[in-house]
Amino acid sequence: MSGTIGDAGAGLRIALGEIEGPPELVARYRRPQPRLELGQRLAPIVTAMMDVSDGLLIDAARMAQASGLAASIDLGDIPLSAALLSAAGGGRQARIDASIAGDDYELLFAAPAERTEAIREISAALGLPLTPVGRLGRGEGIVLTHEGTPLPLPPRLGYRARRRTGLSGLAQWCPTG
Repeated sequence: MSGTIGDAGAGLRIALGEIEGPPELVARYRRPQPRLELGQRLAPIVTAMMDVSDGLLIDAARMAQASGLAASIDLGDIPLSAALLSAAGGGRQARIDASIAGDDYELLFAAPAERTEAIREISAALGLPLTPVGRLGRGEGIVLTHEGTPLPLPPRLGYRARRRTGLSGLAQWCPTG
């Protein structure tokens, strides 16, 4: 995955007055920077890619399901920014919170091991850290671990939009047919 995760979620909580933290986290929430150039460079060499808009865990689960595979993620591998570490620390709960927060718009991607060097070259060329955060393998669902120990999944893996029906709200203005 690209960059760091959890900054926008913490930025929202700071903006709402729920926690205190550095202004750069609020900026990550209010002014996301989608990784367009990175996505264009990765597209020819990865087997799956998506932005992390609803939270790392839910988006990884979606990628795994679409691929017919299982995802395994270790909380210790999730990259956190220095700003987030200063505001929330790097403990297990802070990492869970970061992994279910949305709006980071970093890229989550999968690639075969033989493409690791090409991915490192892209990372260096763009000056953007790319970090392995998990694996896809046989099975289904998502497995979460911390320092190798399996953890129960949080009750909420990330943001899920509610689908509106009927003639109220957005559905009335955005026909699907």
